[in-house]
Amino acid sequence: MIAGMETVNATQLKNRLGEVLKQAALGPVAIMRHGRVVACLVPPAAVKARVKHRPAARPRWSRRAEERVVELCARGDFRPSRWLRVGDPRMLAGVAAMLASQKGFERTRMLALAERLHPGMSAPAEFGRWLAHSPVQAARFLPMLKARLRGPERPSP
Repeated sequence: MIAGMETVNATQLKNRLGEVLKQAALGPVAIMRHGRVVACLVPPAAVKARVKHRPAARPRWSRRAEERVVELCARGDFRPSRWLRVGDPRMLAGVAAMLASQKGFERTRMLALAERLHPGMSAPAEFGRWLAHSPVQAARFLPMLKARLRGPERPSP
């Protein structure tokens, strides 16, 4: 068994392929036969990251893009096509992965969105790189989103 890696036996893989593939989209899954690991399923981004890793230029995060993402989240619109219209897929995937840990957002759905926008973003190492180099400031973005989810402020009578 490999430490920290999900494992399934070959029979489980055969009987629950769809479920195992969903697990593999989020992180490596070891396939065991007769008590030994015979194969590993890994997300495509993990393979790409091993083959070649080059840091991308730091994308811009304009106020307009920030407002558009806040609005998409507030409306509950998590269609990748809508998010891709806002800006850089990797940056937006990082936002989706960040929201996966926030109360009120469905973790599985947000991680799936992150993977659709930028394969591999749900992996801790990739998300960590995103955090280190992203122009998105969680301390600013999350309070804006929470305020928008509460709705417009009503003036006191």
